[in-house]
Amino acid sequence: MAQAARPLARRFDTVHDADLAALWTTLEAEGCSTAFLSLDFVRSLEDGVLPERHGSPVYIAIVEARTGAPLMIVPLVADTRFGVRRLGFLDCGVVDYHFPLVDRKACADPRLFAAMREVFLAALPPHDALLLGKVIREFRGVPNPLWSESKLIEIGEGASRIDLDPESLERARRNHSLYAKMAKQRAKLEKLPGFEIVEARSPGQIDQVLGVMARQRRQRLSAFGIADLFQDPAVYAHYRRLALAGCASDKVLVLGLKVDDTWLATSYCFCHQGVVTGILCSLDDGPYRKHSPGLIATILEIEWAARHGFGLYDFGAGSYDYKERFGGRHRAVKALAASASLKGAAYLAAVKARIALRLWLRDRPALHRLARTTKLLLLAAIGRKRLPQTRIAGRTRPVALN
Repeated sequence: MAQAARPLARRFDTVHDADLAALWTTLEAEGCSTAFLSLDFVRSLEDGVLPERHGSPVYIAIVEARTGAPLMIVPLVADTRFGVRRLGFLDCGVVDYHFPLVDRKACADPRLFAAMREVFLAALPPHDALLLGKVIREFRGVPNPLWSESKLIEIGEGASRIDLDPESLERARRNHSLYAKMAKQRAKLEKLPGFEIVEARSPGQIDQVLGVMARQRRQRLSAFGIADLFQDPAVYAHYRRLALAGCASDKVLVLGLKVDDTWLATSYCFCHQGVVTGILCSLDDGPYRKHSPGLIATILEIEWAARHGFGLYDFGAGSYDYKERFGGRHRAVKALAASASLKGAAYLAAVKARIALRLWLRDRPALHRLARTTKLLLLAAIGRKRLPQTRIAGRTRPVALN
């Protein structure tokens, strides 16, 4: 039997290229991807968020040699900082996982799987360092061609998800008391006059819930000294665009809990290829907080996902304790780093040192808080960044969700 031809790489500089869009549409329909690589998501990212950042998009498409059928697409961003030419995943702070758009059968063939990775690396534009900061080993049973053990860095991060088949969901409810406790809290809220669960679908509802979410997050996270990327106008507009286009067709889920005019909690999910992924949430610190509306909102998301036939609920990136209370299964998130020059090697050595320091400080909370506060004050003093109430990049989930 003749050996299969080695796959080919094609490089594009915009997702709006007609050839790339055709490959993307085919692979999104027939392959495997996270919600962060839907064509709508990436178009919105390139058009609305990336222009506010440093760098230019680079898309590497791996295709079958004879037919031109798509096997893998990796969206990257190229920039230069301090003379170092860097390549990273097209992220802009709003992508939880660095997992490419891939063909399931190609990833199941060990020889083709390895060839895709080799061809991808050979097709990269000139650079000093490649750094993908949120790589996962697999997604829904499909291995990640970008996961390379020899190039991975432990960053102390992870993610959780739960299966939504009736047996698994019933087991989670039986083994974790949180579900019963939140059922009681929800029953108390439902007895209150004016209590309402809002599933935003119209533009007016979406704007109202997202406006509440922005305000609540700004108040709550700034009090903790935590950065919130949702306050960035470009990022807010990105999520709003996706919600306006996706809520009516169940591609996006935007929920809110309220009593009369008081919003208790809000949440935002992506719904893609059998997976509902929790992305954003907010919580009011008023008297209704004792009922844990944030946790109730998460349960509402899980129930909505199961009711609409989704197979998995993904809590998104971030190793937060509350996720374990739902019975979530842990998934390791690591960074992939590869240098292509001495300059790149020096840059990645500095990156690894910074990660090591962050992990060391994480085990020493008092020192960590002091270091974070000092950094923010210094940056504010020299005009590099403002204090936490404004546009400072960070994770989307708050520290405490209750």
